[in-house]
Order: sequence, then structure tokens, then C-alpha cells
Amino acid sequence: MELPPLPRTLILDYYDSYTNNLLTLFTKLYSDAEVLRKVVVVKADRYSWDQFRQDVLPNVDCVILSPGPGRPDKSSDIGFALELLRLHPVPILGVCLGHQAIGVAFGGKIINTPQITHGHVVPVLPVHPALGLFASPAWKDGFAETEAFEVVVYNSLTVDPTSLPDQLEVTAWSVPAPGKDRTVQGLMHKEFPIWGVQYHPESISSTRGTALLRSFLLAVQAHHANPKSYPSLLPSILSACAYRVAAAPSSKPSTPRTPGGGPWPTPPISPEGSQSSADEADADADADARLNVNASVNAVGGPNAPGRAPRFPGFRLVERRFGEVGKGVETREVFERVVRSRKGKERAIGEIWLDGQTPLRSTTASLAIPSFVLTYSLASRTVSLHRGDQPPITLDLGETTFWDWFSDGQATLAAHLPPQVVRGGWRGGWVGWFGYEMKEESLAGYRRRPKAGNDVGEQVEEVDACWAWVPSLAQRTGDGEWLARAVLGNVSALPASGSPEAEAEADMISWLVSRGIKFGASVREYDELVTSLSTVLSSSQPSQVVPAPAFPTFRPIATGDDYRGRIDSCREAIRQGESYELTLTTRFESQLCSSSSTRRIDADADADATATATANDSITDPYELYLRLRTFNPAYYSAWMSFPSLSTPRGHGVHVLSSSPERFLRIEGGQVEMMPIKGTMARVKPGQCVCTPGTGCGGLAKGSEKCAEEGRKEDERRGRELQNDPKERAENLMASTRLTSSSLHLHLQIFLIVDLIRSDLLSCCTPSTVAVPKLIALESYGVHNLVTTVRGKLAPNVGTVEAVKRCFPPGSMTGAPKLRSVQLLDKLEAGRRRGIYSGALGYIGIDGETDLSVVIRTIVLEGNRLSIGAGGAITWLSDRDAEWDEVLTKVRSVVGVLDGVE
Repeated sequence: MELPPLPRTLILDYYDSYTNNLLTLFTKLYSDAEVLRKVVVVKADRYSWDQFRQDVLPNVDCVILSPGPGRPDKSSDIGFALELLRLHPVPILGVCLGHQAIGVAFGGKIINTPQITHGHVVPVLPVHPALGLFASPAWKDGFAETEAFEVVVYNSLTVDPTSLPDQLEVTAWSVPAPGKDRTVQGLMHKEFPIWGVQYHPESISSTRGTALLRSFLLAVQAHHANPKSYPSLLPSILSACAYRVAAAPSSKPSTPRTPGGGPWPTPPISPEGSQSSADEADADADADARLNVNASVNAVGGPNAPGRAPRFPGFRLVERRFGEVGKGVETREVFERVVRSRKGKERAIGEIWLDGQTPLRSTTASLAIPSFVLTYSLASRTVSLHRGDQPPITLDLGETTFWDWFSDGQATLAAHLPPQVVRGGWRGGWVGWFGYEMKEESLAGYRRRPKAGNDVGEQVEEVDACWAWVPSLAQRTGDGEWLARAVLGNVSALPASGSPEAEAEADMISWLVSRGIKFGASVREYDELVTSLSTVLSSSQPSQVVPAPAFPTFRPIATGDDYRGRIDSCREAIRQGESYELTLTTRFESQLCSSSSTRRIDADADADATATATANDSITDPYELYLRLRTFNPAYYSAWMSFPSLSTPRGHGVHVLSSSPERFLRIEGGQVEMMPIKGTMARVKPGQCVCTPGTGCGGLAKGSEKCAEEGRKEDERRGRELQNDPKERAENLMASTRLTSSSLHLHLQIFLIVDLIRSDLLSCCTPSTVAVPKLIALESYGVHNLVTTVRGKLAPNVGTVEAVKRCFPPGSMTGAPKLRSVQLLDKLEAGRRRGIYSGALGYIGIDGETDLSVVIRTIVLEGNRLSIGAGGAITWLSDRDAEWDEVLTKVRSVVGVLDGVE
């Protein structure tokens, strides 16, 4: 069947986390370029009704009302949609909330669905004879009129079929089953060009989504008297999109903008003006000559790089490979001797060890000492620059968000790289984290708090974001080879005038350069790193640092009963249609042991095996605690970040000890990848006896070969139980009534998060490139987890930091729809800060290469106060006791035995 021309389509988004997925239906029929010229997603509150009617409706050919939280009979949830439907100036398709709005607009009632269903796969059957979109030739093409089709539904509410007015007619029902009444799944107006579907045609496991869209577009074409083509959307309408992506790469290279909008001039390598700068430049030039004759150094884009353009005025990325030298040296030893040992130098401002620890995937490790650190406080909207022993310098960002300020700065740095940079992993740049509360400036629709007044005084502020600059680092590749990497050269910019007004408007680079910051390492500094690393790799010396013998005892800040009560509140919000899923969290706390304290020592996570540590065993160095963590709970995103000079309201010194297994977002070669985790099951720890009479050692010979073999079998069985057999699982996804209650709950969580992540990536990626190459794969670290992979190609107009912003906070830590869920969680968690927990941690390279983890299974030390966050995704099917048990399982996988839990 011939494809109709694509009309100008406006999708009104009711802040749903799945709306962007509708774009994938269009790109299955039309090119990305055409879709991005003629289809736009606009937030439902972007226009007033008068503005929309006057400026938009005359310039669009059809409207789609998106899914969303809340009720269509509540004006704060549905906006002007009811007026639009009653006016019906153009064809309208309603999805989920939009479908329910059709019922309400013409006199129908909304009730709770007989069975609350979020993420369920259900069969739907059009009425016979077929009506509306299901009677279209596009729907019938190759499909029997009386044939049911499978779709995903996310709804607590439904249109009451007994209240339907005469103007509306049902076009499809869900197929009833034992214990499941049928519900309205399709509606049409008998006279006007209005259609709706309750289900989500755009979901990852819905079928016939493109057939439905094609049917709608044929109806639109008929309504407009079958035009041969439609014009493109007006630029003013396209610009109303909250997250616009470009249709195709520009023929000109992108140029970072100054705050005033003009392009940056290409700056010199280093700031001019002082004799010391000139002397250092001369010294570096001499060292550069020595460096360039070293055949084992690859200067990416440098003067000796074969086939490359002449040296670019700005930065060069260089690396020295050590081949087989030092492959047997432990990463821990290299970190301690190269990073931790300062040998007469002033104490470093921080220590970085990105420390992948897993046999499941190839991992790298990166070791570095930052040259300076930037922190940000949401309350005062100020950035602080930290350098060694110097007092911090602050900058008031005013109305500019940190995301935008940081994004523009990173784009400027990337623009000073050679035109052809060989990419691959972290080659230097930023390393740090965005705390969960940074959602305030990233999440469209979230109300930004008023700026704190001057009465804050000398109060210590929260560190809501922390990014350290690393010009050089040591790195171990996945196959064990060691590298020394560095960013050489520098960038200068016009310095701020020093007036408060100019300071408030200063871009990142100008402000930092005016404060004496040099981004690139000197060649001398790089030579020192190469020499130091070469020495360590050539003469191994076993570490003298002893890992902590035990974890301090952690206790929950809330009781199990309190957490269970909040689960009940989550389920009530879901019942009312406010959310599909809510990721509820809590926190566990402890302190570093004092000289007079005692500690409980767990033995391989066996709660029965405890002992008391003596005062001599007290932990005084958090690094010792990290050494224990990285062996007790190794994970792909294990990391140690230490900033002893930073302060928070809880104390002086901030240290992050992470064993996160979950990727938030990676950007590599323009490819964006997210890997959400859903599903957790405890593992059998080495040495733990799970034998019962008649199996293994029968519980009589713990640690024996039979005992260990039975432990391995039980661990594998638990993994299979979590995952289910792949063939059986594929069948179960299409017949969810066959799943056990717990397994059904888990698979619903996976659908929810996968559809959310797809929508997140569509905010920054070319629509047709977003795909799910891996669905529900088992990965086992400290616990068993199910992991899904979602990928897309970064749109050419979206920068690295901007992409992170558009996807932040991680969907696995919020629930869906994201905006409404975090607003509900703010109240359900009593406004308690999550801090670093639930945020994103990792590196953003100078070249844009990025790898960030979701901050889970992570100990944070502020002063002497330790904390670890944990939680779980609450759905309608959640069991309050099982959810609390899962929280305890997650925390025990990190720190072992807990106190104060039932």
C-alpha cells in the first residue's frame, strides 16, 4: 500500500516518559530528516490555549495527545486538551491519557481499571465489523480483521464503558480472561476526526504500532482532501520542542558559543602576558622536541602523527604504551606508588581510581591526580574552584544552570582538539559526579528552588556536583597493558573584567583562565608521569597497605515498618494513576571507627560468623575500607574518588567508595549506550555453606570441596531463577498470566525501564538509531542482576554534557513517568537528600568520550560519617515485605552484616 505524505504533526507531551517513543513509529515509515522537519514534541504547558489556537493550530495538520500521569478530568493534568477535542480543528489521535481525555471531553467518566496494569502485555481485539482506524486499509493490510494483537498497557484508570456518550463508539477491547474483565482499548468519535487507543503502540513489546500510525495518517490525508505533500513545520513551532535533535550533520563544523552567542576565536596554546609563561613555553618546546623523537609515543594529531594535519593550535592528546612491561603488576600497587605516594610534593587535591573489577566484561582502570576541582551548590547557585592549599574561589551563576555553563565549557575545550582525534576510552578531561539533586536543573518541568539569600553566611554548602580536571593519567587496558596518557597544550580566552556583573555572565573557560588555570599538562609533567610509571612497572613492590579487616556496622535511618508504610503510599499513588512505578529509597549510616570502638566482622557474608575487632584494627584511612570493598563486592564500575579538602555540612573531606555494577550512560564514537539494571537476587558468597541434609556436605563440613561445589550449583540456580529460560521467557512475555507473581513483577519493571530509557535516548539521539540490542541479560557481581542494553547515535547538534543532562537523573532511580515520579518521591522520602547516591559518576573526556555509572552500592564518607543508599522500584504488584528484604540484600552485598534491622 502506498505510503501517504507525512503531515505536519504536533505531539502534545503531558510529561510522560514514553512520549518520545512515538517518534520511532514515524521513522519506521519515513526518513529521520523528514520526521524531524514535520513532527515535533511539545510540552503540554508550553502554550496557553489562546496561543495554541491562534499560533499553532493554523500551521499543523494533526495533533497527537500523548500518554501521561494523572487524570483527564483534572485540569492541572490535562491542560487545554478537552477544549481542543471539542473544537476538533484538525484530526486528533489520543494515546492512553489522551485516549481517556476523548471520553471525558464528550461526557464519559473515568474509573479505576478492574486490574491495574503497568507494563503488562495484553491481547486486544478490534470490534467486528471493524470501526475507525481498525477499519482502515492500512490496518487490514496482511492482517485478519478478527485477529487479536499483543500490546503493552500502562494504566490504572480507564474510560467507563457504561458512561460513554452517544457521540463516541468503542473500536477495540482487551480480550477477557479468567479473573480479567475486558476494558476499552479503542475509541472514535462518530462524526469528528478523533480516535484514541488506551494501550501504548510505541512500547518495546507492542505489536502493530506502525499499522495504527499509518491508519491515522491515511485518515489525516483524507480529512485534508488528499494533498500530494505537506509543508514543513514553522521554525517557531519547531523551536518550541524542549529537546530538539538535528535531522542531519551540518556541512560546517560546530563552533562553541560565547554567552553572547558569537563563535569562539581559536585561542593560542597558552595565555600570553607573563615572562614566566614564555619561559615555561620555551622549556616545553625543548621537551617537545625530545618527546617527538620517541617512537613509542603516539602524539594524536601531533606534528609527527602520520597522515594527520599540521599541529592544531590548542590541545594534543598523547599516550605512551608500555607493551608487555608491567602486565603482571597489580593495579593497586601502581595506584599506591604513582598516585598516593607524593614523595615530598604537596598533598594532592584529590585521588582518582576508576577501578573496573569483574570477570564478565573487559575492564579498564584509570589512575590520576586532578589539577583542580569544580563544585556546585544548587542552593546558592555558585561554582567553587578548589586548588591545592589555596582557598576556594566562587562564581555566582545567577540564572544560568550549571549544566549549561559546564556544557558550553566542555564544548569549547573539545573545539581546541585537532580535527582528527583518534578516540578510545578516557584520554584526560573531567572526572566526578552529578548528585541526584541536580535533577532540579536537568528535568524539564521540575520547579527550580529560589536562590538562597545572603543570610547563608558562612554555612558550609552541599556539594551537588563535583568535577575534577585530569590532564594526565595512568591507565590499564582490558588486556593488562599499561598506558600513560595526557592532554598537552592549553587554551586561553578573554578574561572577565572582574566586576560582579561580568563575573555572573562569565563562561567557564574565560573565568578559569582568568584565575590562572592551565588545562593542559606541560611536557615536563607528562615526562614525569611516564618515568614514574615506568619505574613502578619495572620493579614491582607488593603493597604495604592492609585492607580494613571489617566494615563498620551500618544501621538504617528508617525502620522496616516505616519503609513498608511508604511502599503502601507508593502503591496508592500508582492506583490513582499518578505514576507507573516509583523507585523508593532509604539510607544506611555509620561512622569511621574510633580508637575505643569495636566492629563486627563478617565472614564471607555469613551473618552467623561475627567477631569483635580490637582497637588496633580501627579504620583511620578510608582507602583501607575501599580495598576491602573492591574484593568483597567487585563490580564493573568500582571506583575510589577522594577529595580531602572538600567540605559538606556533615564534615571535612569527601570520599566516594563505589562498587556500582550499573552503567548510566556511555558515549563512544558518537554512539550512546545505557544499561539499566532491574531485578536482584542474593548470590552464594565464597565459603558460605548452603548445603542441606542430602546435598553437598550436608551442613557438616563447611569449606570442603563438596560444600564449595554445592555452593556453585546453588549460585547458578539462583541466576537461572532470576532470569528464567530465554525461550520460556519469550513466550511468557506474550502470555503474562503464566508468570509467577514475583517473575511477573520483575518483567513489568523491565518493560517500564526499557521504554523509559528509549524515550530518554530519543531526546538526544537520531530517532531511527535508537534500538534495544540486548533485553534481560543476566550479569552477576555481588548479587545477580538482569541488565538491558539500549543504544542510539548521538544527534549532531547535541553535545556530550547536554546529552547527559537530557537523560538525567537515571531512570532506574526515579520510576516513570520521570517528572511526576520524582515529585512524588520528594514527598514520600520527606524531602531527604539522596546526594551522590542515585546520581551519575565517572568521566567526561575532553574529546567527548564519556562513561558514567549509576551511583548505587556506594559508600560515601563525609567527615567521619559514612552512608550508603539503597531502594527498589515499587509497582502495583510490589510486596511490601519482599521489597524491604531486597533493600537489605543490596546493602548486605556491599557492607555485609547490618544492625537495627528486623
